[in-house]
Amino acid sequence: MKNLVLIFALLMTLACCTSEADRERMRALLDRADSMNRAYIPMTDGMDSLLLEATRFYDRHGDADQQVRAHYLLGCAYRDMGEAPAALQSYQDAIDRADTTAADCDYKQLCRVYAQMAQIFYEQGLYREQLESSRHSAMYAWKGKDTLAALMSYEQESQAYRNLNMPDSLLYICEHVAGLYRKYGYTRYASRSLGNTLRILIPRQEYDKVRNYMQIYESESGYFDSLGNIQKGREIYYRIKGLYFLRTNVLDSAEHYFRKELRDGKDFNNKNAGALGLAALYQSLHQPDSAAKYSLYAYAMNDSVYAHRATKDIERIQAMYNYQRFQLKAEKEERAVDRARIAIIFIILGFVLLSLLFLFLLRRYRHKKQAEILRLSTDYERAVSDYETACEENELLRQSGKDIIEYKTQEIASLQKLVSQYEQQWQEVTQQDKEEALMNSDLVCAFCDMAIGKLGTIVR
Repeated sequence: MKNLVLIFALLMTLACCTSEADRERMRALLDRADSMNRAYIPMTDGMDSLLLEATRFYDRHGDADQQVRAHYLLGCAYRDMGEAPAALQSYQDAIDRADTTAADCDYKQLCRVYAQMAQIFYEQGLYREQLESSRHSAMYAWKGKDTLAALMSYEQESQAYRNLNMPDSLLYICEHVAGLYRKYGYTRYASRSLGNTLRILIPRQEYDKVRNYMQIYESESGYFDSLGNIQKGREIYYRIKGLYFLRTNVLDSAEHYFRKELRDGKDFNNKNAGALGLAALYQSLHQPDSAAKYSLYAYAMNDSVYAHRATKDIERIQAMYNYQRFQLKAEKEERAVDRARIAIIFIILGFVLLSLLFLFLLRRYRHKKQAEILRLSTDYERAVSDYETACEENELLRQSGKDIIEYKTQEIASLQKLVSQYEQQWQEVTQQDKEEALMNSDLVCAFCDMAIGKLGTIVR
């Protein structure tokens, strides 16, 4: 089992390995995309395909922060291409990959993701979703200790409240965040946030506050030149200031700013607002002809505004169409990835099965060899034991044989000595002695007695 785990880990390592050149290329791609995004350079001309490759790379080989960054920048590319739903999906993918429990979580990056989502929701008219995203953006900015980003995200909630027709909430947010901006030293941002309160305060006739906020806005926001002209694209402020003078009965100043907006404003909204302001002014001056003139002009501009809104709606529909195209493309690519993933899985499984078979045969061969070695070892030990026993017995036999031979040799020597003595004694005995000894022997005497007995019987 341990060998199987090691083989599987090796397979996973081989499947997931990547070269340092690939990592460096992907890092350079994300750095380039990040620089373009911060410089407001549209990421078009195939950047989405490159960033899609980067997201797949980091999903396999990157940590959580790298994955978040890759998906975030892919979402920015889709945003620049006008594919808002695709961008939202990429932002959501970035959020899903964030590890907010990690001590080194990049909260600043999460703040940017939610801020971009909030902006897209605003452009798509999804104001409650915008509000929710802005709150998340502010929360993660505070966690990332990015005070300015936190305050800007907090201020962004006022846009949602304005479009949701919740003026009290808008007013509270703007005044509260202005105080926070000043607390942390962001004076310019504080004055800009106060400018968003003027549309609420004028109808409520809080003119002292309006006058104070306008003075702060014009002197500290940085939007005005030395002649009091506001930046291009912000001419709607002239209508707000004209309404203030109209409501406070400073009619010449009101006319000046309404005409300034009508002259300097280049879009339909500004021209419509300037014409409506002049119509209201001439109506208060009891000049019906002039009032009717600018009312008709405002009506014509209103048609253009509606047409412009219709164009925006068409763009939204187009974005949905683009998103469907994106979905089809993504699904196709996902199916290709799934097929490749399945092929890789089958290859890995086949390799694992072959490895298991190889391990099984190897273990079987090892068991067979171990049994044979054990048998040979037993036979060897038995042979050694028999050899040692035989050597011991041979030594005993050799020692015993030596003793017996010595004993028999000594016995033979004794007998030979005794025989020699007898032979010597026998040689010393005379022949007569031999005969006399023979006649006196018990056997001869016995034969004599028998002979005498037989003779007596015959005589009778």
